[in-house]
Amino acid sequence: MNENGDTRLRVFMGMPLSPEIRCYVLDIRESLTGCLPEVRWVKPENLHVTLKFIGCCDVGDLGALIDLMKNACVYLPLTLGVGGIGGFPSQGSARVIWVGAKDEENKVDKLYGYLERGAEKVGFPREKRHYRPHITVGRARRTPVRIPPGMVSVMDPVKMLKVEDIVLFRSVLKKTGAEYSVIERVGVKD
Repeated sequence: MNENGDTRLRVFMGMPLSPEIRCYVLDIRESLTGCLPEVRWVKPENLHVTLKFIGCCDVGDLGALIDLMKNACVYLPLTLGVGGIGGFPSQGSARVIWVGAKDEENKVDKLYGYLERGAEKVGFPREKRHYRPHITVGRARRTPVRIPPGMVSVMDPVKMLKVEDIVLFRSVLKKTGAEYSVIERVGVKD
């Protein structure tokens, strides 16, 4: 039960960033802020790679989700190459600004697929869009933005992120932006 007496929480599964990668992503984000003033930038402590957005769930479902994450650790550790700037749905009309994350061994796709199938068995719908690992760094405030062509780079990872943990995050939406907290962290050492 949360502080309001509600038994539902807004949650998602993600991969945390190392301090080095967080600094690297913040440097990239900083290079964008002057040319994209109409973007709300993600707080540094909220940067992560999303695996599976669950949405609202009952507190009673958390145990099954945590068990699913523990079983998914067979796909860890994995390494993501982090780099490149992009936007969803497109560079010219972006609502979400991101830094790319790429896995040459496709372990992240297997991890995602496992979590997607497992969450569906618990009662959560599958994602309709194709999974593309990324780190969201900003969101357009009102209307989509155009990422300046000089800022766009092809996916060319320059920093490597070793992922050993999966985190179940709670997300609380506020006027100042989302606030994330860790519900459970599982990993290869568990």
